[in-house]
Amino acid sequence: MACSELLIELSGRYAEPHRHYHDLRHIADMLMNGRAFPLNEVQVMAVWFHDAVYDATRSDNEERSAVLAEERLGALGWPGDAVARVARIVRDTAGHVPSDAESAVVLDLDLASLAAEPAVFRANRAAIRLEYAHVGDADFSAGTARFAAGMLDRDRLFHTDWGAPLEERARANLRGLLVD
Repeated sequence: MACSELLIELSGRYAEPHRHYHDLRHIADMLMNGRAFPLNEVQVMAVWFHDAVYDATRSDNEERSAVLAEERLGALGWPGDAVARVARIVRDTAGHVPSDAESAVVLDLDLASLAAEPAVFRANRAAIRLEYAHVGDADFSAGTARFAAGMLDRDRLFHTDWGAPLEERARANLRGLLVD
């Protein structure tokens, strides 16, 4: 498998019809915001793989995405340590807790949408709701509130200097989810 074939495969995954938020726009936003760092090759691949497997009816998407990264990058001949770093970052997205500074960058990029302007934040929430169409309204609201409360209980949402200014707006948006 060539790198171009891998990117075509990943693009196809992010274009799956059940994706409304976890799609190519999300990856593009992360990569565009990542210009502030800049991202290294491991981080770029972690961005691409972090939601590569996405099924809203399952709870093991990050693990399955990490395994896919290990398989595909290994097949491309990536060094084992680089493959392991990509997979570790992908696994870190499950709990949004970075295992190191390299991971912190990707997690901040992933969570940056929490700090979106209110109209964009609402549109993102609506897109996520479409991904969870199989869940009833009451259960979706309860799950959203649990997520928001859990995030608000953290000392910090963002772990980089780039993400620090996003903290206040993200917390305001999350508090809004508790009253919806």
